[in-house]
Amino acid sequence: MKTRNHIFWIVGILVVAATVLFILLRTSVVENVKRESARLFEYEYIPNQHVEIDSCAAALATDSIYRDFRNKYRFHYQTIGMASFADSSRMILLSDIPPHFETDSISPIFAQFTHKTEAHRHPIGYDGYVTDIVILLGNATLENCNKLIRQLNRKLFFSEYKPTVMTLPAEHKRQYFARENIDYQLTLNEFNNWFMEEGEAFIHLDDTTKAMTVSDLFELQARGVYFSRQPGFVAWAIAKNEDIAKQVTDIRQFTLDADLILGALADSNTLVIIGRERQSPLHELPPLQIESILLLASTTEKELSQSLDINDLMAGKMVSGKDWCPTYLSQELENTEFGDLMTITDVLLKDWSEHGTIHEGSYRYPEPGYYPFDKPLFRKLGLNELVYNWNTSGAMYAIDRDRYTIYTLGRTGSLPVSYFNSQERSQSIGYRYEDQAYHYFSTLGNTDLARVVQYTALYQLFVDNNISYSGNTYPSFPKNKPFLLRKPTIELLTVIKSLSKEDITLLADSLSQRTFWNYQKEQVDKQLRDNEQRHNISYTDENIDYIYQNVHHDTKMGITRSLLDVKNMLGGLSEEQFNNLARYLSYPRGVTIRDQEGYNTMLHGRRVNQLMREIGKNNLDLLGMDLSNVKNWYAAQLKGNAGRYMKTSSLIITFNDLLTTGGHNLSSRISRVNSMTNYKRHRNYTPTDYRQPANTEPQTADNTPSVSKPSGNSPATNKPTGATTPKTNKPSSSKTRTPSNAKSSTNIRPRNAVISSAPRATRGL
Repeated sequence: MKTRNHIFWIVGILVVAATVLFILLRTSVVENVKRESARLFEYEYIPNQHVEIDSCAAALATDSIYRDFRNKYRFHYQTIGMASFADSSRMILLSDIPPHFETDSISPIFAQFTHKTEAHRHPIGYDGYVTDIVILLGNATLENCNKLIRQLNRKLFFSEYKPTVMTLPAEHKRQYFARENIDYQLTLNEFNNWFMEEGEAFIHLDDTTKAMTVSDLFELQARGVYFSRQPGFVAWAIAKNEDIAKQVTDIRQFTLDADLILGALADSNTLVIIGRERQSPLHELPPLQIESILLLASTTEKELSQSLDINDLMAGKMVSGKDWCPTYLSQELENTEFGDLMTITDVLLKDWSEHGTIHEGSYRYPEPGYYPFDKPLFRKLGLNELVYNWNTSGAMYAIDRDRYTIYTLGRTGSLPVSYFNSQERSQSIGYRYEDQAYHYFSTLGNTDLARVVQYTALYQLFVDNNISYSGNTYPSFPKNKPFLLRKPTIELLTVIKSLSKEDITLLADSLSQRTFWNYQKEQVDKQLRDNEQRHNISYTDENIDYIYQNVHHDTKMGITRSLLDVKNMLGGLSEEQFNNLARYLSYPRGVTIRDQEGYNTMLHGRRVNQLMREIGKNNLDLLGMDLSNVKNWYAAQLKGNAGRYMKTSSLIITFNDLLTTGGHNLSSRISRVNSMTNYKRHRNYTPTDYRQPANTEPQTADNTPSVSKPSGNSPATNKPTGATTPKTNKPSSSKTRTPSNAKSSTNIRPRNAVISSAPRATRGL
């Protein structure tokens, strides 16, 4: 009986195996017939789509591959990536999606395939983020994927040009410091010589046998992207006084093929933007984003701004010792890649100027190997407050000739730097420090600083040549953001206004006690020790206690007077004046002083702010106000305000941030000059270098005017955390060496001494 059962089991297994084999063979035969038919009749072969999408290899690996990508590309990086698996399943990643992309367009593109779409939100900054999309394919050939990716390129970038795909898992990390020089200082004279007098030859991919100079492009009113016949330059010819929407398909090609913008030339009809033909890989100098370029063309504002609003009354140091402040962006820049980039680079300006001592809590940007000054600038100068600004004064120069205009950038490595000793007076602390910082940031090789320069150059060129964009840029400015802090400001002012004399006495005592034990005692003890050493004075315990009591008493009396002064001032205001003061203090940049009443409001605001400095905002808990709660409430109110696929951070948190502020002031105004020589301001500046000494030659820009060689040992760069060592290449044949601040020389370098003419890996498609 047992033997018979065994036979039945064996026969059953054989039948099942034969059935499975038959099905597999049949399936294989069917698929082979489909594949061969597609090849014979030249149509696309679509493999079997009867697959379980959630159990395919791509679905099982998605989370780990996505995390790996975003660990390597923590900030904005726009690409299409693809991972392929042994079972023919695929994972396609769309990162940093432009706002014009419709997610509904994915289904029609992938209609013939079993697929699944997932959204992944990647945080950038305190509460900012980008939304990436992952598309899973259950079964697709490489040919299928190439066709699908071309269609995605058309939807994302308005072009199928070079549908580059990043292989996932990502092979490279994002490089924040360039391996080669990205700081060029090309003169107007050189641009005129290379492109107009010597007539650099350009070709179009449609007909590479026909060479044209920039003068020919002007005469023909040419449009599109052109390569210099000798590798080195990419030219983008744009119609002036027109909507760039008519030429939008050229943007992707220019941003892929040119990795830096160097300058431009224009006549009455055509603007020709000159870029460096790509030398850096995409993970080092990513293409400029099309949506940011269209945004810059669309704006009618003559100035764009970004700042960290540390001057708002409810911003400042929390009980934890960390500082918080709202971020400010012009309406056009809120929830955009360029806006976020400006905030990030503003944080870098403050932190690196302060020798890396201002620690931002969310962006966690890689550190450089060295800093512009030998010690934090704030401490070096001994000021009470300091303003740091990126600006556009001298960022681009232009000269109008009889038949054309020439534009060149001051430097391509970074925007110029301004340091002011006060937000109100805007008085420079001195060109020495500003020029030293400008040189440092420009030659550091930071690719994000260079990216800001390129966007700024496009903004200025578009405005100067009346190039516009009328399409939808999907604005997403949070209308509730201005004056959002008015509510907690009114609460704080009401508390101060309502204090009794007894309340003020108790409050002043508590504040003076905190101030003494947290700060003043250490300073007093230091002074006493100095007195003992220098003047041979000996203090008894009674002497020291007496000094302590006097310091505490003086502080208490000062706070008492200030509290009474502000209380009485608030009590004397009408309801309208009180509300106007609260409005001004909550958002100073939103109030324009037009009359005496407005001026009085500003003066009242100064008295309140002075009181806050005496109290210390980290002590506002004694008034029932916790700034960390204000910060949390502020962020919660802006949680729902975002663009279609991204949100810029609504605030930043820093540690050891003294009384400092800063930002970007981007003006569309270009510095126009009357001569192609001697037009740059001469400041006799010799850069100081604080890198560690090494037995190597100093690394200078491969352009002139270059920097003077520092005395002493030649410096070398320490490798930044998580980044490639920033360095620049020496010029191959340029012999002239003049300081970077020297007047523009009449000497014109050969273009091959400045821009490499080495063959590029790929030109065009």
